[in-house]
Amino acid sequence: EFKTEFHPSSGREPLHQAFDEFGINSHPEEQLPVDETPWRPFRSRGDFEFAEIALDAALNKAHINGLLALISRISSGETQMTLKTDMDLCKAWEHATDQVTPFTKHDITVPYKGEERVYETHALPLWEWALDLLDTPALAPHFVWDAQRIYKHNGTEFERFYNEPWTGD
Repeated sequence: EFKTEFHPSSGREPLHQAFDEFGINSHPEEQLPVDETPWRPFRSRGDFEFAEIALDAALNKAHINGLLALISRISSGETQMTLKTDMDLCKAWEHATDQVTPFTKHDITVPYKGEERVYETHALPLWEWALDLLDTPALAPHFVWDAQRIYKHNGTEFERFYNEPWTGD
């Protein structure tokens, strides 16, 4: 048996659950709607798939333009491809980056054998990223908002354990 105690400010009563019920949301929120266009912000699924391949392959401008010309010639019509040049792809990537929290560049200087070496790093600002996630209405019901204390009955008494960040002190 498991027992979950919620933060006192939440006003929620302790929750007792059997082993086979623990960890299962007993009040499931609305199912997320199926996204019929998961490739957005790209204009088509073909654009997204091409961008993914080009990025994975680290294609240069000449490779991208050559591949796009070839795809345009042999296109089977199963999907639309609106990209015609590497600029179209770059614009699509730029548009996609506008939709998410951008990485920030940091230079780290390290002394090495009597000289300073500078290493460029990129990091995702976690606070801004978290705020972006919280600003997404479809995700809000899936966040855990209240701190919890979780206990498992060991046959004699309830013993506390930690399994998620919100179950700590």
